Amino acid sequence: MTGVAWERVYGCDGTSEHVPALLEALTAAEPATRARARNELSAHLYHQGTRWQASAVVVPFLVALADDPATPDRADLLWMLRKVAIGDHRDDALPFDARAAYPAADAVTDEQLLRLNLWLTGDEAGDDEAGDAGADRWARDAYDALAAHAGTVTGWVGDADPAVAELAAGLLAWLPPTPSGVAALLGTASAAANLTLAHLPVDDPAVDTHLRGRLDHPDRQVALTAAIALAYRHRAATPEPALTMIAVAADPDGPLPPDVPGWDDRALRGFVALALARIGW
Repeated sequence: MTGVAWERVYGCDGTSEHVPALLEALTAAEPATRARARNELSAHLYHQGTRWQASAVVVPFLVALADDPATPDRADLLWMLRKVAIGDHRDDALPFDARAAYPAADAVTDEQLLRLNLWLTGDEAGDDEAGDAGADRWARDAYDALAAHAGTVTGWVGDADPAVAELAAGLLAWLPPTPSGVAALLGTASAAANLTLAHLPVDDPAVDTHLRGRLDHPDRQVALTAAIALAYRHRAATPEPALTMIAVAADPDGPLPPDVPGWDDRALRGFVALALARIGW
């Protein structure tokens, strides 16, 4: 954490001199101390969908903590990374293009951002000239900070902690696809990985082979998400038995598996409905 001028890095509640202590507290022995640190840090980096200058600066430190198997509550750190780097975007924004999502990001200078920070903290020298462009810039910078660590996120897909592995698989849907990322997703029997494969703009026969092979998986959540992914990818040409599986799951009175970690901004029943729409039923 040395080398960062925290007193000149702004978050939601002002400058960031307190951030190193919060990052250190994320590894404290007491669960309550860690929880308080997560809450305070999250509030500083992300507030009602808005990211800040500090968001991009802190992302590499969160990645390093989450990458250490000795760090407690690693899944909670992945949730924080998801909010800080991706914000409130839902799956209907996929495949994600940060340049299109934040079109005004290049229209603001570093000097304008500084004056916006000063204005937000009540400094008379500041102004709000940057407006929405400032929010776009901070959001895109936070996203780019995580995208720079896509290889590390890919490694988490095979993590020994199932919660970390599921959340990492979901997070890969938001990052530019890479051969190693696709290989990691194909190497796991994971509902979150299936939904990520559904959204990746990758024309690879190995993806379809993998999904077809998961249709008879004993875990119904894994099998159903494989069927959904095939419907997303093939629409009206969705193969059997994926069609039948989705049709059965569409029964509003029928039970469904739990919602998928990393994808629970949308209920699994919602994914079934979207799969039906893609099929054309």
